[in-house]
Amino acid sequence: MHKSNSLILLTVIGLTLGKELPDGFKRCRRNDPKLGQCLLQAVTDVLPQMKNGLPDFGIPSIDPLAINALTIQQGKNSPINLKQDFKNIQLSGISETRLTKYNPDLNNYILRCDGLTPRVDFVGDYTMDGRILLLPITGKGKANITMVGLKTVHELIGEPIKKKGEVYIRFKEYNIKLLPKRVYLNFENLFNGDKVLGENMNRFMNENWELIFNELKGGYEDTFSYVFKDVTNKIFTKVPMNKIFLLDE
Repeated sequence: MHKSNSLILLTVIGLTLGKELPDGFKRCRRNDPKLGQCLLQAVTDVLPQMKNGLPDFGIPSIDPLAINALTIQQGKNSPINLKQDFKNIQLSGISETRLTKYNPDLNNYILRCDGLTPRVDFVGDYTMDGRILLLPITGKGKANITMVGLKTVHELIGEPIKKKGEVYIRFKEYNIKLLPKRVYLNFENLFNGDKVLGENMNRFMNENWELIFNELKGGYEDTFSYVFKDVTNKIFTKVPMNKIFLLDE
């Protein structure tokens, strides 16, 4: 066989066999009675390794994690009647997450886990217009939203897919709840740069952060869910299930 033909054959075989988990990723056995504990430790250990991304899987840096755009809009029946458009977002701190609970249900392709992140910074360009508790607000500039002591509750709902005789998992839903202990809000250039009005509004938002964040967090949760589902599927749809959750020999 010619050398070029051998190279093509090896390439095709590599593509059809699926990928292996990267070196340094802990494998857990599917029938381990302490599977949840194994996965909890495995995922906690791997997040710092993913800080700079996984190029072989098409995963960019996760810390900071770049998000192109996000729109959050709250309706007239809420005490927060507001539209926020964000662009060029950098999300920092995710690689410091430590999982606190992991409940896998592999028979139904469902994963549930809780995490705790000391601090997450959400920084980007914003435009905003509307009202907060009857107070008008408008602005355009840089925004920094810092979530401290962030507890996250994750639910991944998947389905099996078969490729070349191998079973993979594709997650069709990724639900996440954001439960921060404290949120700090800073929006530059509010009210066309009026320093006094801007400082007063930022102070007011931080005094009422819990109400404001709880009214708007659905949009943030949707964005986190979308991004995390994309990253997770880039691994699970490329590595066969039995190479992630090992079967007993």
